[in-house]
Amino acid sequence: MTMRQLSARLLAITPGSAPRLAGLVALLLAITGTHVGQGILVARALGRIIQGGEIASILPPVGLIALLQVARFGLTTWRESAAIELAGEVKAQVRQLITMRLFELGLGFTQRTRTGTLQSTIVDGVETLDPLVARFLPQAFATALGAAGVATYLIVLDPVVGLVVLVCAAVAPALPLVSGRLTEEPMTAWFAGYRGLYAEMLDAIQGMATLKAFNASGRRGRELDAQARRFCRDSVRLNGVVILYVAVVALVVGVGSAVVAGLGAVRLANGELTAVQLLTILILSGECFRPLHSLEKAYHASYRSGPAGREIFALLDTQPEITDGPCELSPSGAHPLAVAFEDVTFRYRPGDAAALDGFRLDIAPGERVALVGRSGAGKTTTVSLLLRFFDPSRGRITIGGQDIATVPLDQLRARIALVSQDTYLFHGTLRHNLLLARPDASEEEIVAAAQAARAHEFIAALPRGYDTVVGERGLKLSGGQRQRIAIARALLSKAPILVLDEATSSVDAASEAAIQRAVDTLTTGRTTLVIAHRLSTVRGADRIVVLDAGRVVEVGPHAALLAERGAYADLVAAQEGST
Repeated sequence: MTMRQLSARLLAITPGSAPRLAGLVALLLAITGTHVGQGILVARALGRIIQGGEIASILPPVGLIALLQVARFGLTTWRESAAIELAGEVKAQVRQLITMRLFELGLGFTQRTRTGTLQSTIVDGVETLDPLVARFLPQAFATALGAAGVATYLIVLDPVVGLVVLVCAAVAPALPLVSGRLTEEPMTAWFAGYRGLYAEMLDAIQGMATLKAFNASGRRGRELDAQARRFCRDSVRLNGVVILYVAVVALVVGVGSAVVAGLGAVRLANGELTAVQLLTILILSGECFRPLHSLEKAYHASYRSGPAGREIFALLDTQPEITDGPCELSPSGAHPLAVAFEDVTFRYRPGDAAALDGFRLDIAPGERVALVGRSGAGKTTTVSLLLRFFDPSRGRITIGGQDIATVPLDQLRARIALVSQDTYLFHGTLRHNLLLARPDASEEEIVAAAQAARAHEFIAALPRGYDTVVGERGLKLSGGQRQRIAIARALLSKAPILVLDEATSSVDAASEAAIQRAVDTLTTGRTTLVIAHRLSTVRGADRIVVLDAGRVVEVGPHAALLAERGAYADLVAAQEGST
């Protein structure tokens, strides 16, 4: 993606940026106008002195020059403020678009993409758009228009010299187009190296405890050092191309200035120009080339925008695999809903073994069904499919008789309350984390849900109660406390379908018993799907479904399955034997 294409797309996706950009160009042209006016006044003042005029005769031009200086100061300040506002608005809109697209792409996309890679695009990638939007784009338009205007004025004074200035002024702005082609490959390599290094560094920081525990931090440090050196080489290579561009611009401006000065002197000696005209040409040719220096600096500041912009738009152009269905989901009110998996087969990637293979399960309204099996049997996959994080490769899933692929995602997920084995709490207060389930919940409802999940007691003992900040990922709480908050959050949602995916995996035996009693009471009137490794938590289920390699191998209540002495009995025996 060239700088021109990137600029056009940025303007297209950020409503309101085009008028702001036009205003910024107008300010730059006004600043150029003050320089041109000042140059004309200086030339006339010097001409009067050369022609033997009195000192008093130059006072009016000097006064006007002072006024232009004050005006330029005001315009420059205004320009800086407008540039910051334009860049800030564009970056905010781009980040919002990226965030919304990530939410649309969902879990399937984020699981396949490294966190560090996404962060480098969302944070640093978007930030590189600042100099492009605030500096290079307005400067490119203003330079072209300003140089054309000054060159036209010089052509009126002297066609020969004016045409020389016009040619040089036209060459310099065209150089970024050529430079863009030369820098495309090294820029792409630079940004790829940057994203890779960012992701590896983030992995190392997040996995610091593991690296230390296995005495691997030294080895990992050497690997990162080698990667950093490769990135350094890519940076030097890219900067070499950019420096070449800067040198060529300086050469064009220098040659142009020298040619104008020499040609003007020859024409003055031949009587084809007056001294005042030559002074005007020399000063204004400098003012014509001045914006070219500004353009070169702006390009140098924005050359990283190209590869970052490609990654940003590659992300924005990615289409979600999971989309809203066209039909409204029938209201359930306070009534539980039936859930059915009809001959569902699912693979996470083409060619992989099926995580679920011909899976069938009917859950009646208000029934509590437990899924058990060894790791990798497909238990958590059923939850991901029920929430439409993924769609089945074959078959369908229904809620209340409706195919979930045909209903809006927000309506589907509003019917399901989830407590997963990997409890995630956001940095913020406990109240904020609980209200994610239902923002309009009252204080009484929040406390009631926490009490039901046996969380109110420890929350009340915290320094600020429900307004206590839990820290990143809830690390200020123990695993059991985080799990109880997650259970309270699910209960607060009042969804007719409850999914407990290893809901008691992080609590001690005493807490597990208390939470289990609360869950037993609160699942009454809800369709409940329980995923568990701890088989002691599923004995009270209406039915237990045993999975193996994505297939149902046994179904029945706890006592009946034990009597059959099959797969379930083996799981129970193995677990009891390990405790």
